[in-house]
Amino acid sequence: MDRGEGEGVETDFHQLVFIVSKAAAGAAVVLDVKDGSVLAASNYPSFDQNLYATQYSEYSADESLPLFNRALQGLYTPGSTFKPAVAVAALDAGVINRYSTVYCNGVYTYYDTYRPKCTRHGHSGNIDVITAIKWSCNIFFYDVGRRTTSDVYDAYAYKMGLGVRTGVEVNEATGRLTTKNDSNYTASLDVQAAIGQGNTVVTPVQLATYAGTLANRGIRYRTHFVKAILDTNTGKVLQETQPEVMDVIEDRGDTFDLVRQGMIGVSETVSGLKNYPVTIACKTGTPQRSETYYVGSTRKHYTNTMMIAYGPAEDAEIALGIVIEYGGGGARAGNLVADIFNAYAALKEGTLTVEEPGADSASDAAVDGQDAPEIVENGDAPADQPAA
Repeated sequence: MDRGEGEGVETDFHQLVFIVSKAAAGAAVVLDVKDGSVLAASNYPSFDQNLYATQYSEYSADESLPLFNRALQGLYTPGSTFKPAVAVAALDAGVINRYSTVYCNGVYTYYDTYRPKCTRHGHSGNIDVITAIKWSCNIFFYDVGRRTTSDVYDAYAYKMGLGVRTGVEVNEATGRLTTKNDSNYTASLDVQAAIGQGNTVVTPVQLATYAGTLANRGIRYRTHFVKAILDTNTGKVLQETQPEVMDVIEDRGDTFDLVRQGMIGVSETVSGLKNYPVTIACKTGTPQRSETYYVGSTRKHYTNTMMIAYGPAEDAEIALGIVIEYGGGGARAGNLVADIFNAYAALKEGTLTVEEPGADSASDAAVDGQDAPEIVENGDAPADQPAA
């Protein structure tokens, strides 16, 4: 199997990603937008393949699960990274358009006994879809999600690669989306799912595939590792993997342009990306975990860091999905995204090297547990009590 340039970026990128981020655990997947090929699928913690046979017992007993392929099999609540999928569905289905607005006053009052909230960070009042993506307005997506319904936005999410097999040649988890057939379904579950909560769980490779589909304006390629199969004796190419279209969302106008504008807006608010020389479209997420901790007498949930991104935004070359367990606010992945794009640029120039960073190089993207001040984004917290 010839991995081509993907093999080099996998090795160096693996070292780069999680040395820099100081993550507790996580995964990152980088795809070539033009054909769906995997440039990197990195897991942390990992293991030394040279020692696999002799240290298998130690690896398998390690509570940090270094043998677990989080990139392909880890299932994570996507949080606000799911919001662009809802926006695509609502725009394409005609539920909203460029000029549609939802009024955000911080509390969603559609239900009598269920009042989910929004922090209104960076916004308030009448919010359109671009602003809603940029500032991750919960109220907008609660209302638009309810009106679009999970039946519809799930159908679009499946087309973009979430909750389905991506096509990679090795074992991958399928994940799942929240549906009306779920045993715990209630009317308000649609609004939870619309902000990437509910019962929805996806893999990092699905997040990267989804980001690539957004970049390709609704065309989803089969995600794949194998570039070509060679004759081991002669080196002759026996079979070369060709791009394979798995699904298509017909772009009926400005749907993907509007979503891209909102995602570019997100990058303008994220440290490490707002002044980056290449325009990057991204969406952060900060879904809560079930585990809690206390700050004084206040109980808080640990959160994961989630990020999807693609760039250059106008003519994307790579797309990525990142999960950092216990990472805190999704915006903290900004410097990590910049590092990945830097590595990709160096790869193309033939200058990619990886150096062990010093203590200061982790910058504000680094999160050690949840000790750093928490960056609170809008609305990845699960709903308190769903209404019937």
